[in-house]
Amino acid sequence: MNVDTLFNSLVNGPSQTGLTSGMNTQTSEETNGLSSFSGMLENAMSSLNEQQVSADQGVQDLVSGNTDNLHNVMIQTSEAQLSLELALQLRNKGLEAYNEIKNMQF
Repeated sequence: MNVDTLFNSLVNGPSQTGLTSGMNTQTSEETNGLSSFSGMLENAMSSLNEQQVSADQGVQDLVSGNTDNLHNVMIQTSEAQLSLELALQLRNKGLEAYNEIKNMQF
């Protein structure tokens, strides 16, 4: 799976590609990135994407012979893998919480 596709899927949601396009009514306070949840999530996903791309580039450089530092490449790939696993676990916990709230009866 492509990292950019995964990033867009996590940020936009798999089935909300055209549904939220006209609903961009954020205030200037919310658009600075750290004051809103969506901004923090977008920054975290961007950081995750950068880590994945950096790890992929390190592996390509190692295979092509542009670098010979296996240690740093392994550290980069391990960090990228752990970051992706953390993001997936956070997504799973968020979905579980959403489903529990959805199933509550009042």
